[in-house]
Amino acid sequence: MSIDSSRMGTASFYKKAMRILRLAKKPDRSEVFLVIKITVAGMSILGLIAYLIRLVVFGVILRNTV
Repeated sequence: MSIDSSRMGTASFYKKAMRILRLAKKPDRSEVFLVIKITVAGMSILGLIAYLIRLVVFGVILRNTV
């Protein structure tokens, strides 16, 4: 790869990045709250699954030691 081709790649990347930034818009309040709700729901589901797995594992361990 020569120096010229890497500069053209950088220039091309810059042009594409600027185009995307011009098209992008700041999310409104409802979009932000939707993302927050989805994130909290996903974390809660993962936490519940981890808690249930922990209960099952410790239940099996305690049952076998008694």
